[in-house]
Amino acid sequence: MADLLVTGTDTGVGKTVIAAALIFNARQQGASAVGFKPAETGLSDAGVADSDILAQASGIETPLARPLLRLAEALAPAVAAERAGCSLDPGDIGRRIRGLRAGGRRVIVEGAGGLLVPLSWGCTALDVARENGLQVVIVARAGLGTLNHVALTHEALVARDIPVRGIVLNMRDATPDLAERTNPATLARMIPGVPILVNPRHDGDVLDQARASVSFIAGIA
Repeated sequence: MADLLVTGTDTGVGKTVIAAALIFNARQQGASAVGFKPAETGLSDAGVADSDILAQASGIETPLARPLLRLAEALAPAVAAERAGCSLDPGDIGRRIRGLRAGGRRVIVEGAGGLLVPLSWGCTALDVARENGLQVVIVARAGLGTLNHVALTHEALVARDIPVRGIVLNMRDATPDLAERTNPATLARMIPGVPILVNPRHDGDVLDQARASVSFIAGIA
């Protein structure tokens, strides 16, 4: 099983749901899998942090899988860190990934926002994928506007020879509108050879949604 980066075309597209679903899928197949979100912003006392959800899905508590950066302001990590007077060392991300791999685990890395959001100045999720040999799962909105966002994200990855494992159109409504109905076939024509999966909107908390998503993302797991 290849190690993966789960990136999005935007913030709020459901990366954590898909990352956790990939972890659950690997564990169901008998593999040890661990989620790692290197940089986490927008933290509040009101909700469960993405990194905590990945840890629960993994069933593993290890300091290596904890975020290197955790900040309250809902901004790009590099910006939030600068405002907080701290920074993220990109080299630490690779060292954490290598440490998690050394334990014989499959590593599922979750980015922050979209592919080119700065984790630190000069480092994006794209750089993390390229430097650590990660294949990429792109998570996108199911509806209107997603075609251009997906195509641009895919193009940036292909230009740097980073394998794209698949594209997930996430949270499609139970009664999909015209764009949601036509987008999968349209993307298949725009980006031939890359699996396009559709994951419907599920009820429950993020872990419940992830468990319900496992069968829908099995084709790229």
